[in-house]
Amino acid sequence: MFTALSHDIIVHEVTHAILDGLHRRFAEPTSVDSLAFHEAFADIVALFSHFSLEEAVSAQIAKDGGSLDNRSLPSGLARQFGEATGRDGALREAIDDHSGAAPVILRDDMTEPHERGAVLVAAVFDAFLSIYENRTADLLRIAGIRPGIGPDQNLHPDLVKRLTREASKAAEHVMRMCIRALDYLPPVDVRFGDFLRAIITADYDLVPDDVLNYRLAIIEGFRRRGIIPEGCLSLAVDSLLWEAPVHHLAADYDDLDLDLEPKFDRTTAIKAAEENAESVHWWILGSESFRTTEDKPWQEVCGVVFRRGLISYDDRETILSRPGDPKGFAPPVEIHSVRTSRRTGPDGQDLRQLIIEIVQQRRGFYDQNEQELQDKHGDNPSGEDFVFRGGATLIFDLREGHLRYAVRKRISDDARLEQQRDFLAGYRFGSTAFGYGLQGGSTGTALDEPFALVHRGG
Repeated sequence: MFTALSHDIIVHEVTHAILDGLHRRFAEPTSVDSLAFHEAFADIVALFSHFSLEEAVSAQIAKDGGSLDNRSLPSGLARQFGEATGRDGALREAIDDHSGAAPVILRDDMTEPHERGAVLVAAVFDAFLSIYENRTADLLRIAGIRPGIGPDQNLHPDLVKRLTREASKAAEHVMRMCIRALDYLPPVDVRFGDFLRAIITADYDLVPDDVLNYRLAIIEGFRRRGIIPEGCLSLAVDSLLWEAPVHHLAADYDDLDLDLEPKFDRTTAIKAAEENAESVHWWILGSESFRTTEDKPWQEVCGVVFRRGLISYDDRETILSRPGDPKGFAPPVEIHSVRTSRRTGPDGQDLRQLIIEIVQQRRGFYDQNEQELQDKHGDNPSGEDFVFRGGATLIFDLREGHLRYAVRKRISDDARLEQQRDFLAGYRFGSTAFGYGLQGGSTGTALDEPFALVHRGG
């Protein structure tokens, strides 16, 4: 069994690498969702890449009478790998079995990253099936076919071709919705609910009029699987959209001095990215304008500390201080990424954005009393038990020059700190998600998920 030659495994692992390059902190173990998201997103890309293989999709559509809601080659991941490792079919399936059991929903006891991530994959695939059925309902009616009757219907080859085309379009559209959402995620500690809100917001920005109800299909898929975002009043689209910043903030691109032209040479692109990050870093920390009261609204929006003494949570001593600054007046921040995006909608909409990711570090302790002591006095600056991060993804509208969204996880969020403490105290593994020290799966061991061995190089 040569995993390096498996289409699914290649796509899955390459997606891991791309996602890690785009969001370097997503590989850190901050919660069961953060680990599972990496696996789920890699599975989503691998799964929907099946639908670019039109011959395989056509064969399945012809076999099942136009339906895609049965377990099949397109809905399964790593079928050959699954069979070689003792599974009865694919390693993971995006469709529930039809034995009459209730749909698999997200549960607190799902801790193994692949197992938990499979629920997110199923939610997205549910949405795809709904979109595919809506796109093809008229074709089946014209042909006099009632969906769900059974696979013994002989479909005309032209109808099979049209259904295949619609399946491929729907799969590409859903995958693009998921990929666009990556720019709308917080830079640290991503949760499944964050992903839903990012999908809805990114799609709303590009396609305000959802006449085909794609966003509703996504929402229903997540609701069906028990994935509910925190802090939302409902699952209505308006409630799921990221909120606009409370302060109207603009970026002076002359001060930023960014090189935003596309680069087609890898070395040049890396150098430009580093220079852009440095420019933003000095714009925040070195500009004279940011030594005034202008700091306060930016700190509130970003959820980090640029200058101490401006807002109430500045006095937490566990927010790292800059070397050589004994008073910790200006705690360091990291500029993870500075990039632009230009997207074109189905009706010619042109969306241009500048995306900046800002992250700050705070020392965390397993002992809550120790945490409170260090927050107040900071007597032990180098002895933390773990690293806690906060920050924001800033999304600027390049046409209007103002901040459109600040998708943040505050450095001062003590409730989230406690959640991460409890999670890490329960598992106590390394600093990267791909080591997998979690217990889970049907046998209660990490080895119950053989795909994890590929990450380890085993």
